[in-house]
Amino acid sequence: MNKNAIQLLIWVAVAYTILLVLIRGSLPDNSTPTITLTGIPLIAIAVIIVQDLLRRSAKPTKTITQRQRVRLVGRPVELLTSQIRVAETASDSYFEGVIRARLRELMTRKASLETGLDYENVRKTLADPRKGPKLIGDTRLYELLYNPTPRKGPGRTRMIQETVALIGAWKS
Repeated sequence: MNKNAIQLLIWVAVAYTILLVLIRGSLPDNSTPTITLTGIPLIAIAVIIVQDLLRRSAKPTKTITQRQRVRLVGRPVELLTSQIRVAETASDSYFEGVIRARLRELMTRKASLETGLDYENVRKTLADPRKGPKLIGDTRLYELLYNPTPRKGPGRTRMIQETVALIGAWKS
């Protein structure tokens, strides 16, 4: 309870005590106090406490549900398309770090799923120039994934298209 409610209860208790002393003084000593003399002040105190609690209680807020945003499939495709467009004229480090790394990851995941081997083991095997071509079984695909970066221009786009086609056809 707050300070005001406590002060109010103290004043009510003081007034009740004074009233009780005055009324008991006017009554004979052998009489018993009536229910109204003791019950009504107690009910009044209970009402004061309940009102204070109701005034300070918090009201529940409305729960605002947010709709789940629909994930658009087109966004990753648009991102990949723009990355391929940029790869045509971008630096060799961008081509190796973004495009070719993504193609290698695709091949590694597919090889891991097709062969049943652990992803990390497949990745290490493919990076090895002696074991990688044996695992894939297609030297052209391995060369596209691990040979030096082709020169800038449309040759890079053709290389990406050919690599994607060979990865899709591998073990199918």
